[in-house]
Amino acid sequence: MKIRIKVNEDTYYIKLLYILNKIPPFNKLRPQELELYAHLLTVNHKYRSIPFKERNKLIFNYDTRLDISNKMGIKLTGVYNIMSILKNAGVIEQDSLIPKYVLNKSEEVTFIFEDEDHN
Repeated sequence: MKIRIKVNEDTYYIKLLYILNKIPPFNKLRPQELELYAHLLTVNHKYRSIPFKERNKLIFNYDTRLDISNKMGIKLTGVYNIMSILKNAGVIEQDSLIPKYVLNKSEEVTFIFEDEDHN
């Protein structure tokens, strides 16, 4: 089955996360938390050519947080609070994305369903 989803640079990650929001660890997140994580992934994609450690410094710096707060229409303290929630949910670490939860942009996403009774 193929389902086509129209996206642009600003909506790719939020739409992907809304699809994944029933799968751990994203199932722990509310819409605003998913939106903020989508913004982090967008910045990560923008700087994808920079090594991961240095990229995280750019992703979590003050100016990026301020830009995210403006895009979300919330105060900067709200961004810090949501990032704290993301840390507690295990989706990010202190000022760092967790590599296994970094979603790269792809033209196509494939889901493989496995029977839980048969490992």
